[in-house]
Amino acid sequence: MAQASKKCRQYSSEYLRFGFAVIPGTEQLPVCLLCERVFSNETMKPSRMKRHLKRRHPNMSNKEVSHYRALREKVMKKRTPNSKADRDGLAASYRISMLIAKAGKPHTIGEKLMMPAIAEVLETVLQQNAHDVTRKISLSNVTVQRRIDAMTKNTEETLWCMLREREFSLQLDESTLPGNESLLVAYA
Repeated sequence: MAQASKKCRQYSSEYLRFGFAVIPGTEQLPVCLLCERVFSNETMKPSRMKRHLKRRHPNMSNKEVSHYRALREKVMKKRTPNSKADRDGLAASYRISMLIAKAGKPHTIGEKLMMPAIAEVLETVLQQNAHDVTRKISLSNVTVQRRIDAMTKNTEETLWCMLREREFSLQLDESTLPGNESLLVAYA
């Protein structure tokens, strides 16, 4: 049976009337200009954007496009792709994703347990506004999976590069265990 190809939607400037824009550094993903939440590519449908606007921001649903243009400029100035806060949030997201992978826990633990715990520590111990810090750290299920995949691919590529550049020897030994089971041991 043939597998259906994944459809990747492209951003349209018409989506601005729903309060969504693409901000540089977000991998061409839609960002709600009102809550600054980054959505997946699947959300890039007018019906879903309209539903988000009506449910999450009902008082903003009848605003003019010019209002959203001004808001987009404001958000773009605030979210430059090279800002230190964004880089730190990205680094924290990767490190937490690595901890989740090493622990073998479900990827949703980042969003359901770790983010509330981080917010609690920030507010209780450090007396900082947790919302400003935690919104820069993306730990959704899909994001954690994407980060783990990227780290896995990078590790594999690094290992291949190291193996190509260095000489090494490989010793193989085969023996038979009681019960006629074969055992292969490799030493590098």
